[in-house]
Amino acid sequence: MSATAKQSRSDREYILKNLPDGTRRVQVILPSGKQVYKRPEDVDLDIDEISLTQNGDPIVMRGKPGRKSKTALNPVTPQIAAISAARDDHLADDAVSVEIIKDPESDDAFNQLIRGMATEAAVIEFERMEAQRHGQEVVEHAARRARVLKAMADLTLKKRSMFQSGMIDMESPQFKALFKYILESFKASMVESGARNELIESIFTNLVKSLDDEWSQEAKRRMKEASK
Repeated sequence: MSATAKQSRSDREYILKNLPDGTRRVQVILPSGKQVYKRPEDVDLDIDEISLTQNGDPIVMRGKPGRKSKTALNPVTPQIAAISAARDDHLADDAVSVEIIKDPESDDAFNQLIRGMATEAAVIEFERMEAQRHGQEVVEHAARRARVLKAMADLTLKKRSMFQSGMIDMESPQFKALFKYILESFKASMVESGARNELIESIFTNLVKSLDDEWSQEAKRRMKEASK
């Protein structure tokens, strides 16, 4: 199949059925134009465009995705092993890490991140006061605390700006999941209405083609206007 030819649902089904042995991931182009790797069974046959080489072969990833696993290094002494275990327990209970790992874009993750930065700033301030009390230099402490406070201010202002502008992050996993659900609902409605498969494929092909950068900019413009 040509790398530039528009793919139909049957084309995608054929490509996925004839992937090279050992394929773990296949590269696809989302409606937003972003290129990602997906497991073959996760490819959306209606909206995902499978990336092809100039020879018409699918771009795939073989073997286990990600970096090679590192060789485990055991602590050299019981004392170091105890410290390592205590560190792991601390990381498992750390509120900032727990919330960010759970959902990095949630309000809870943001709040815990701000709390963690505020605690770090307070600790640096305490260290500065102790250094000053002992007649030591405090310039480095002040600079470290200023960097933490600036990062806190930048995060807070960015979140406030997004909230006040009424803009939706179109690259967020939540929006992508919602948009996919809308497309699936639209397709289901067409099937229930008795639309032919050829018509459904044609509509979705044209729809995916229209979801380019220009569409994204127009969507952002309309969101901005609606929030006024």
